[in-house]
Amino acid sequence: MSDQNVAYRYAKPLIELSIERGILENVYQDMQLLHQVCKENDEFAAVLKNPVIRGYKKMSILRALFTNKVDALTFSLFEILSRRDREGILESVSFSFIEQYNILKNIQKVTLVSAIALSEDLKATLKSKLSSQLNKTILMEEKVDSTLIGGFLLKVGNDQIIDNSIRSQLQRLKVEFAKSIQN
Repeated sequence: MSDQNVAYRYAKPLIELSIERGILENVYQDMQLLHQVCKENDEFAAVLKNPVIRGYKKMSILRALFTNKVDALTFSLFEILSRRDREGILESVSFSFIEQYNILKNIQKVTLVSAIALSEDLKATLKSKLSSQLNKTILMEEKVDSTLIGGFLLKVGNDQIIDNSIRSQLQRLKVEFAKSIQN
């Protein structure tokens, strides 16, 4: 079974139990913190996934980092995974939890890539239009990539990309021009 499937099997009851206990927002913040720590610290993520490092050592690292910073329910998840030698899927569990939370709260994650940083007004307008089209709350991550030359690239979720960049338009023109020369 893949890590994603196993992670889902831990994240789903975690989200259900956190709703039942009325601590969904707290556990969501915990999962964001865990995901951020794993993303920003490759060594931490590598230690969790390393089968040579004993579970009690991994658990002591988790205690040192997260005691008094996460909810007791979140810490219970750490302990359960540690007892089952599955600390390596903690990052996947956090990602799965965040995805399920976003579905539950009707939140759509989008990534906006532009050649230059956009003004707050323009970002707000774009968020508003996306929100009304998708009928969801928009969580926008912005990135700057000067190689786009101009325009933007919009990634909606994991499966839809809207490429309105000058770079891609130039690439399409190049392909069309090459085809017309060959004919």
